[in-house]
Amino acid sequence: MDGVSTAAEQRPRTALSAMLAGIALVAGVVVLLWFAPDSYSVFKALHVVAIVIWVGGDVTLTTLGIVFERRGDGDTLAAIGKLGAWIGPRLYTPAAFAVFAFGAALVEKGSWGWGVVWIDLALAGWAIATGVGVLFVGPELGRIDRAAEALGPQSEEVARRVRRLFTVFRFDTVLLLLIVLDMTAKPTF
Repeated sequence: MDGVSTAAEQRPRTALSAMLAGIALVAGVVVLLWFAPDSYSVFKALHVVAIVIWVGGDVTLTTLGIVFERRGDGDTLAAIGKLGAWIGPRLYTPAAFAVFAFGAALVEKGSWGWGVVWIDLALAGWAIATGVGVLFVGPELGRIDRAAEALGPQSEEVARRVRRLFTVFRFDTVLLLLIVLDMTAKPTF
């Protein structure tokens, strides 16, 4: 009974801390963006935050997948799959589209112009990475989750799907990191 009361006591603290962190974030965003020197700076800040969320999430899931795949920990891989299936469409996909929207605003506001090599490379990379995420990763995470429920997280079907998914994740992560390097280095070929 003691464990139950402890868990019940922690829920309100967790909710309160999440609410306070959210308020702090909103207040910080309003203050920092309000005093930004121009709209280009605001768009750039939002573009970078969206990139951090999208790329950071991809790197985290890929790293966790590699670690637990090497350990042969099917239960944890299944849990990561469930988390990925939940957070992907709620956070990573909207972040990917925010990256595009704020990037397009930067091209227009910054008079960069379309047809610049580093912008074209980033757009192609974004299209591939977003397509892979929306058309393969999200649905595959759902299929892995269903297979784990039906056949067990240690089943060969789950293991096969997880191996395939993390192979795709590795290359997707490489692509996203190359896009970040492209956008920051702005190479001229």
